Amino acid sequence: LTKREQDVLVGSLLGDGCLRIMSKCTVPAFSVSHSEDQKSYVFWKYEKLKRWVRKSPWREERIYHKDRSRKTFSWRFQTLSNAVFSKFHTMFYQNGRKMIPNNLMDFLKDSPLALAVWLMDDGNRNHKAVFLNTQSFDLVEQGKLVKILQSAYGLKATINKHSISNGKQLYRVRLSTESTNKLPKILGKNLLPEFYYKIPNFSP
Repeated sequence: LTKREQDVLVGSLLGDGCLRIMSKCTVPAFSVSHSEDQKSYVFWKYEKLKRWVRKSPWREERIYHKDRSRKTFSWRFQTLSNAVFSKFHTMFYQNGRKMIPNNLMDFLKDSPLALAVWLMDDGNRNHKAVFLNTQSFDLVEQGKLVKILQSAYGLKATINKHSISNGKQLYRVRLSTESTNKLPKILGKNLLPEFYYKIPNFSP
C-alpha cells in the first residue's frame, strides 16, 4: 500500500470501514459503506483505493430490521481479497471483533489524512467540541485512543458517557475545546468541504 492508501484504510478502520475474509478466501477484503447522503465520500475513497477494486461503487437497498416496511439506501464498494490487507486484519481484529491495535501509533503519527478520514467517518460536532463515535470499543480501547490522540497529534481528549444500549452504558471520546480549535491546522485540506460542518469554525 502507498502511504495515502494506508492512511485511508486505517482512518476507515477506526470508523465505519471493515476487513473481512470472504468464504473460500484466505486473505481479507476491505469494505466501505456509507449512507446515500455520503455518496461523494464513497467515491472519494474509491478513487484513493481503486487499484485494489474491480467494481465501482454501487447503490444498495437495506431493510430496517425493526420495521420491515422501512428502507434505506447506501453506497458501497469492496476491494479484492488480497494479502496486502492481512497485516491490518491481524492488527484490528481479534476473534471476529474490531479492536484498537497496540501499535496504532505507528500508523497515525505524521498522518493527518488518517485522522481526517476517521473524523469524516465518525466525528460529530457538539457545540464547541468534537466527539468521536467510539461506542463500539470498550473503555480500555478508548483509553488507548485518548493516549494516541495526544501522542500523535497533541490533542487532549476525555472519555464521556453517551447512552445506554440494552442495559449497557456506552462511552465515546470527546476532544477538548482547545484541541478542537487545533483541528483546522492539523487537518488542512485533508478534510473534504462537505465535512467542514463537523468542525467548529473550520477553515483550511
